[in-house]
This record gives sequence, C-alpha cells and structure tokens, in this order.
Amino acid sequence: MNSFLHLIFGFGIGFVGVIPPGLLNLTASKISVEKGKRAAIIFATGAASVVVAQVYIGVFFSKVLTQNPDILLMLERFAIAIFFALSIFFFIRARLDSKPEFKTVHKADYKLLGQGIILSALNIFPIPFYIAFSSFLAGRGIFVFEFPMAQLFIFGATMGTFLMLCAYIKYVKRFGFDSDTFARKIHYLLSFLTFAIAVFTLIRIN
Repeated sequence: MNSFLHLIFGFGIGFVGVIPPGLLNLTASKISVEKGKRAAIIFATGAASVVVAQVYIGVFFSKVLTQNPDILLMLERFAIAIFFALSIFFFIRARLDSKPEFKTVHKADYKLLGQGIILSALNIFPIPFYIAFSSFLAGRGIFVFEFPMAQLFIFGATMGTFLMLCAYIKYVKRFGFDSDTFARKIHYLLSFLTFAIAVFTLIRIN
C-alpha cells in the first residue's frame, strides 16, 4: 500500500506540474496541429524521458537534507521557502500572461524526439518543484527514500508528465482554448495552492 501511495503521489505531482501552459505542452499541441498526433507523441516521449533525471535529482537533494533527523525542521523551512517562491513565480507568470515562442519543428522522428529532450532539459524549473514536494512529503513521514518507493515515485512523476502532455495533444483541437486566458487562470490557481501549503506548513512548525 505504501509503495502504491508513492506511485500515486509521483503521478499526481507530475500530472499537475505540467498543467500550466508552457513551452513543452504548447509546443506539443502545436506539433499535434501541424504534424499530427503521432509526431506530437514522439516529442512528448522525449520531453518526458528527461523527467526521470529531473525527479531523481530532486529526490536526491531531498534525501541529503533528511540524512540527519536533526535537520527535519530545516527541511520543512526549506520547503516553505520553495513554496513561497513558487507562489510568487506563478503569480508573476499570471500577471505577465505572455505567449510562448515556438521553434521550428522537423519531420524526422529522431529530430522530434531530440527536440523534446533538449527543450525539457533546458527547463530546470521542475527540479526545485520536485525538491519542494518530496521534502514536504518526507517532512510528514509519508515519503521514503528507499527502493522501490523512490523509484515508483519517479516512475509515477514521469508517467504523469507524459499523460498530461498527451492530454494537450489530444484535446487541443477539440477545445480550441484561449491559451492566454487558460494560462492566467491556472497560474493564479497554482499560486494560491502553493501559498496555502507554505502557510499551512509555517503554522504547523510554529
């Protein structure tokens, strides 16, 4: 049951983390419109593969912080700082409400795969995102940095990211949403959620 929860936590965090429209998911949507779903899925596969390394790095740094039980309080304070930073980041993104720029997409499968890998690797924001959430869960004793729990968390996060990219690919034509309005609302929502978590954790440790 504990292993299953790690998988669910990872999947949920990975899925939610890609909801806000950004370079990766909107590029995947654009490829879907211009080149078809198959090309977009190849791009999404490349982008999601990088998530394995990003989540691993995030979990590794969280584990380093939890090696000594005496620094658990510091761990929670660190998570609070990250959540406040994320809240400010999402709020600024909502206020700016800027459209992402897209790069030229090539037809070859390996180029689509490579483009997904490169764009995802350049996006370092998920690393502090996973540090914050794994630290938050570890601080409450519901995250274990051991095999196979940590690996299930990483796998879940990767699958969550991939499936959300696939959701963009599948429904972009059907809904034809206004990406600017959608982005602004989602960013405000995530700003509120991360702020609420930070405040809740701050109240709990005081």
